Amino acid sequence: MSAADHMAAFLARQPRQRVDFDALAGAADAGDSSLATSPRRRRILADAARALADRGLTTLPKGSAGWDYSAHPPLPRWVNRPPAARPPRRHTPRAYVEQLRFATKLRLTASDHALLGPINTLLRDQPDAEIIPLADRSYELYGDEKRLKNIERHHLVTKGLLDLTVHLRARPTPAPLAMYELGPAPWMLIVENTAAFTSLRDILGNWPDRSQVGWLGFGEGDHLIASLHTAQTSFRERDHPVDTLLLYADLDLEGLRCAQKASHRAHAAGLPPLQPAAGLYQALLTRPPRSHPPVAAEDAHSAATWLPPHLAAPVAQLLTDGFVLRHEALPLPELRSLLIPTAPLLPQLRDMASPTRSVISLLPSRSASEPRGLRT
Repeated sequence: MSAADHMAAFLARQPRQRVDFDALAGAADAGDSSLATSPRRRRILADAARALADRGLTTLPKGSAGWDYSAHPPLPRWVNRPPAARPPRRHTPRAYVEQLRFATKLRLTASDHALLGPINTLLRDQPDAEIIPLADRSYELYGDEKRLKNIERHHLVTKGLLDLTVHLRARPTPAPLAMYELGPAPWMLIVENTAAFTSLRDILGNWPDRSQVGWLGFGEGDHLIASLHTAQTSFRERDHPVDTLLLYADLDLEGLRCAQKASHRAHAAGLPPLQPAAGLYQALLTRPPRSHPPVAAEDAHSAATWLPPHLAAPVAQLLTDGFVLRHEALPLPELRSLLIPTAPLLPQLRDMASPTRSVISLLPSRSASEPRGLRT
């Protein structure tokens, strides 16, 4: 059983609606004797808390006061159990349009029927309604622009039964990707950290050969994944398409997983493949790493597969040894000296600076008293 399973079993025995998370964590520890001493305990507990919420067994605190931010990732101070389920009411059979015929064959909740009712009316009266922003449709159907905010997570959508375009006649409208056209070159570099973005904007904005410079974008985490496809609109409006799309993210588990998801998103949106800015990553790997709870070897290697092989192996080792590298480790002066104005710019961002040299051989040596980073 997983930590989430042990917690769920403990929750089922509790009479109160609010349950202290320390008690849940204790149940997870009791179910797995190795968890209490695991360096990944906090991450495992955070994932378990999210899993319980995704299963509908709990709701997590909404305000910052309900979270413990003393370490990363944050943990809830408590969880709330949903109210006891009422006996299911018998729903009077209703007529659904052909597109929603699945609703007549499933055992749906009152909430499901409340969701589908206005959609049924829309498809009955306006089967070819114009596809509009999701928030607009939400306000039209439910009088609440946020009612459909997380509809993509609804079980009818995740099961492939309810479709935003076919049934809701709507499309998501995430905040656009922040991007700046610094020059005419057909490439874009996306950076996920404000300090590194500002430094690169300064460097590239003053690059002597403007024809070598393209787009510079800023995006991180879920926002990057959701908004990446909006870049197509800017390319089209400016008549400035790209054939190379690069990403420079932190070298930690979250940054690499975000890169993988963003890469899939780029492919789905018809963008060029999302490539690592390998030249920047190689330079970042020569900098002093920061201590961080170790990552399980399997997770580290899986996340690092987005990188080319000569970077993937040392990065996976970095994470399993209990270190990460954030953009701030490669500050403005080092970035400026790394990028040579007299050499072509794109290869410096995209490729290894010196393909014949191993990344590990470039790492600074450390004395026995210093923290270990990557080892040869």
